[in-house]
Amino acid sequence: MTVVGTAVFYGALSAVALPLGALIGVLFKPPDRLVAILLAFGGGALLAALTLDLVAPGIDRGHFEDLAIGCVLGGLLFKGLDRAVNRKGGYLRKPSTALTHWRGAARTRLANVLGHLRRVNHFGELDDASREQLLRVLTVVDVPAETWIYRAGEAPRNLYIVERGEISLVDPATGEVFDQLSAGDAFGRMSFITGLPRATEARTRRQSRLLRVSRDQFLALVHDHPAWRRTLLGMVDAEEVEAYLHQRQGVAADEAVRWRQEAVNSIARFGHYAPLGAGSDPTVADMATHLAHEQQSQFFGTLPMGSVAAIAAHMTHRVVADGDVLHHAGRRADRLSFVRSGVVHLIDPDALEAAPEVVSSGETFSALAFLTGAPYDSTAVAHGEVAISSIDRADFATVLDQDDGVRHAVGEYLRAERVGAFLTRKQHVDMRRASAWIDRSVRGVEGGHLMPTTEGLTPAKVGGGAAMAIFLGILLDGMPESFVIGANVLNSGGITLSLLAGLFLANFPEALSSAAGMRDQGMSARRILVMWIIVMVVTGVGAGVGAVVLQEAPGTLFAFIEGLAAGAMLTMIAETMLPEAYHKGGGVVGLSTLGGFLAAILANHVN
Repeated sequence: MTVVGTAVFYGALSAVALPLGALIGVLFKPPDRLVAILLAFGGGALLAALTLDLVAPGIDRGHFEDLAIGCVLGGLLFKGLDRAVNRKGGYLRKPSTALTHWRGAARTRLANVLGHLRRVNHFGELDDASREQLLRVLTVVDVPAETWIYRAGEAPRNLYIVERGEISLVDPATGEVFDQLSAGDAFGRMSFITGLPRATEARTRRQSRLLRVSRDQFLALVHDHPAWRRTLLGMVDAEEVEAYLHQRQGVAADEAVRWRQEAVNSIARFGHYAPLGAGSDPTVADMATHLAHEQQSQFFGTLPMGSVAAIAAHMTHRVVADGDVLHHAGRRADRLSFVRSGVVHLIDPDALEAAPEVVSSGETFSALAFLTGAPYDSTAVAHGEVAISSIDRADFATVLDQDDGVRHAVGEYLRAERVGAFLTRKQHVDMRRASAWIDRSVRGVEGGHLMPTTEGLTPAKVGGGAAMAIFLGILLDGMPESFVIGANVLNSGGITLSLLAGLFLANFPEALSSAAGMRDQGMSARRILVMWIIVMVVTGVGAGVGAVVLQEAPGTLFAFIEGLAAGAMLTMIAETMLPEAYHKGGGVVGLSTLGGFLAAILANHVN
């Protein structure tokens, strides 16, 4: 076999792991921890193989400078091309590249929003370090039109900043809108500062994107960082705080002045202060006990106690008056509510002549709509004074992302017959589409940690441009490998066992992880497999091209191109494989990488 033919053969052989890994990733979606171990092991093996089989020989031939220049340029070339394909959506090829992209986008978003911020001007004066800390306590929430953000009487868990959209502030006494907010406005800040229950209500006028700042986490920042202490001082030491306490909360004028002065002194000296919160809400432990004994929803009783407590910690509490409408039929279910005391009537718009369904103390309502992301199928009205505890979709999504027990319970809940019946009878969806939606939602919850939504009842599809960018990103990760193989064939007439093992061990988990992520983005299994097969073929052809290009090259050029390929590949390992492994497996990555590194050295020794 010719040198070129040998390079093509070994290139395709090393890359056969790509469609194989993609097939397993699409069909079985292995656990994240297993994928992390395989990725780290493969990354370590490839690091050792590149060092032993590409970099070391170039140094032995006396071409260190050419090799080093090639490595630097290869790394820069990979970075430039990687950034180009990521701008078009190529970052979706891996969760780690997606996470890096989203973090960068979050920094840009935060800088833009804070630069045009109104009402909390002190946030706009933050330095870069403080903004980075703010990102840790800030979440981005997309809220549909006509959705309540908070209601009067709820605990002030968050401060909100409008990135885009429109928010109406409503006077709960009259039901009238007294202010309209748009991009750059902050709201909920007075109750956020004072710790008192919400005195007003907020709902979206149209689809809106909000930046949500957790009050508990914000106060922890204030305690630990002097810059944030100064920010809070500026927020508390304002006359509008006293006006709010007096006019909205009914606090005596002298008491409002006294509290503001004491709060300012306490923040300056100790980094914390005593909010004016009433403290009448149930404790997390009491709330968790109530939920654990709730039977109507057939959800909380399936959860471990720790998971119930995690949900209870995110609940807000309020008392509503007789006749208050808690939610309307047809609005998207944004809250799951538990009745602590009193009675709620659920009125079915399709059966107005029938008696309303009665929800009593110790029961939840609208669990089916909430857990499926569907519109409410009934209107909920308080019958007498009612104490309500609720969790909204954004907070529930946070718990879902962090708690395996909740993810498993939601997945099992969605599989139950009552969900299919709810979608067909109440949401008027045909059985075939309902079944397909349930399958997708279960995969999303148990794999991607996504809150279900019935909007459209169709899978989210990756657009053609993004799909091509994903493909180019995959190709970008694989192209340096081709030249590495071509160079190795020219050096030794074949390919060393250590390099073959390193490439195979790196390709298999990389394709497995990426294919599973691409499937979650809505790409079809067929398209994913075709992409990886094409990459396998291109890798083989590229190895042959590499052998042709390098065959007549002088020693310095040969070392330079070797370095170019090695630099690109080493950059790829550092920026995609190992971060992906850590993202999925955490602390297991270090020892697994070491194991792969030693395995490649052993293969080289045996060879």
